[in-house]
Amino acid sequence: MRRTRVLCLALGAVALCACDDDGGGDPAPDATGMGGAPGAGGAPGMGGAPGMGGDPADAGPGADMGVECPDEGRLDPDCDPINPYACSMPWPSNLYLAPDADRATGYTLAFGATSLPANVEDVHVDPTAWRRMDGYGPGEALLVILPNVDVSTLPGQYDLADSVADDAAIVWYEVKGDTMRRVPYWVELDAYEDDPAIQTLFVRPAVLLQEDAHHYVAFRGLTDTTGAAIEPSHAFRQLRDDDPCAQPAVADRRATFEGVFSFFEAQGVERGTLQLAWDFHTASGDALHGWMLHLRDAALAAVGDAGPELTVLQVTEFAPAPDDSGREVNEHIALELYGTFRSPYYLKPDGPFRDRTGSVMNLGDDGMPAQNGWHDPEFWIRVPHTALDGTPHGLVQYGHGLLGKGSQVRGSFNSKIAADHQFIFFASDWTGMAEPDEPNIQAIITEMSYFPWLADRMHQGMVDFLVLAQAMRGGAFAALDEVTSRGITLDTDRFYYSGISQGGIYGATYLALSPVLTRGHLGVPGQNYSTLLHRSVDFEPFFAVVEQLYGPRYDEALILSTIQQLWNQTDPVSYYRHLSAEPFPGNPAKHAIAAPARGDYQVAPVTMEIVARSDVGFALMENYDDERAVDLVEPTAYPHEGSAIVNWHFGNPWPPAGNRPPPEDPNGDPHGKPRRLDSHNTQMVHFFETGEVIDVCEGGLCPPPSERP
Repeated sequence: MRRTRVLCLALGAVALCACDDDGGGDPAPDATGMGGAPGAGGAPGMGGAPGMGGDPADAGPGADMGVECPDEGRLDPDCDPINPYACSMPWPSNLYLAPDADRATGYTLAFGATSLPANVEDVHVDPTAWRRMDGYGPGEALLVILPNVDVSTLPGQYDLADSVADDAAIVWYEVKGDTMRRVPYWVELDAYEDDPAIQTLFVRPAVLLQEDAHHYVAFRGLTDTTGAAIEPSHAFRQLRDDDPCAQPAVADRRATFEGVFSFFEAQGVERGTLQLAWDFHTASGDALHGWMLHLRDAALAAVGDAGPELTVLQVTEFAPAPDDSGREVNEHIALELYGTFRSPYYLKPDGPFRDRTGSVMNLGDDGMPAQNGWHDPEFWIRVPHTALDGTPHGLVQYGHGLLGKGSQVRGSFNSKIAADHQFIFFASDWTGMAEPDEPNIQAIITEMSYFPWLADRMHQGMVDFLVLAQAMRGGAFAALDEVTSRGITLDTDRFYYSGISQGGIYGATYLALSPVLTRGHLGVPGQNYSTLLHRSVDFEPFFAVVEQLYGPRYDEALILSTIQQLWNQTDPVSYYRHLSAEPFPGNPAKHAIAAPARGDYQVAPVTMEIVARSDVGFALMENYDDERAVDLVEPTAYPHEGSAIVNWHFGNPWPPAGNRPPPEDPNGDPHGKPRRLDSHNTQMVHFFETGEVIDVCEGGLCPPPSERP
């Protein structure tokens, strides 16, 4: 996908355009609605620890101690005053973790009615949908504003080892049960903001955080660009110094913060040195995966062992070479079947909003997704000439790119793999982030309260992939007249997944969910959209619109973190752990080969380095790079059995550190290049068939010299 073709967002029309990377026709689009109905309200009156509160009828701060306190007015109960420059900073704030004994973590994520950013129409993101979460995400970056802070000596994107040093200025601990670890991180200032007085400081975890874990964060010894010490906020100083004049909304949080201060003192971090400190909790597996696992099991039960009915709408036959038949020539593919399949539907209409009707999850009385009829997504099936002699062929399910369609399975590289290695490729749309979803995404951009329209619909997209796979493996495909009449047979033990770009991203989620897939390929992948989006050329037009609609750049940063909380339910940031380190109950261990490209303009490889650093079973293969080592990761030698990351080089430099896309360079975007190399595809197929990652690059950087530009 090229910069000018991927996402074209125009102010006013807010029109989105997607690129089909490999062409292909687009038969009738999915007419099904999209998902997510925000409600009204919030829970601004939270109390407890952590929490907020304060009785307006209170006699006033200091009254019980006979202290005369200045009248400072009342704090906004929806905002966290300990970093007062933006309402919900520091992010993720413990202020919004409302105690809830019915949740797995003991909390509900409960923002106030005005806690989250507002658009130019002064409409705040409605917090109702976010109450489904019981903590923050496993890829959560810390967001604060420290005016004019000097970050020159803090750990950066490519040199983060010092983040776990004893004297680190920012100290981050994760506690889960009886275990505790330092969280490595890197620091970056928001490159989209020019004013250092209001520039968001991101502290990004360099590992995946654990589910249902408690986190403690402390800032100390930071200075501004003049060398002066960063001063604590008034509210934080009141908490740290036990000021009797603290307002009720601050004083009511003393129990929480005393726990924070005591924790850090036990780690040798003196209370008086703290410029800012707080705690937060990550969400449980119940909140992150409960809906999706329930949907998987219900949908597969609904379609049965044979899978759903397949309706063939179009049959296209190809000749291997020019002949008198009048057929189009395709040297690899003999037959394409296009049609629809019956998939259980779990959404319900929502809206209208801005002349669009979306959809949200249809919940039953038990609070879990409930089937709401059926819908008929499209499919594309590509059969090579080699299958027409009755030789059993394996199956590869393909995941398409950003806002594309399943028709991208027609890519020439897939066709060659199918013929060379005896595979039938098949695909459908990623419902929720496919071409038919573009109009509703336009509406979501203007008011992020409607982000459930995307987040909930992505659940349905995973269901559709699971159900189509069941039809291909379970017998529905093999029983088609178009298949039996041609003598096509299957080897269903050879069933694999391959996805590119968006398909490489969501492929990790799909692989973790599938009860039968055990191996997959993730082409130019990444994880954690809130980190990826700023670093992708695909989304630069998107941010131009968001800037106009939401104003301050710090609100843009908060919006990304806000929507990520719902995205976490399908984003691979919360699924990589469940491939092989902690497979979902009943699932075998899953393994994947990931193929990022250095300098990728669209999907940042640095997010895969996070996976390699996270002890979730992903090896970083040797010869990753000739210019830099990946901090806190020991490379793995070839051959290797299990999941692995193989980096591909096409002459592009590593991008400058920071939350910007790579600048253009003479080599062009490498995003689409690995999939077209014989070495890449040989390595991929060998991994599919054996589970082994072999060296195809002659003991050096990939690609091998014979395939380099």
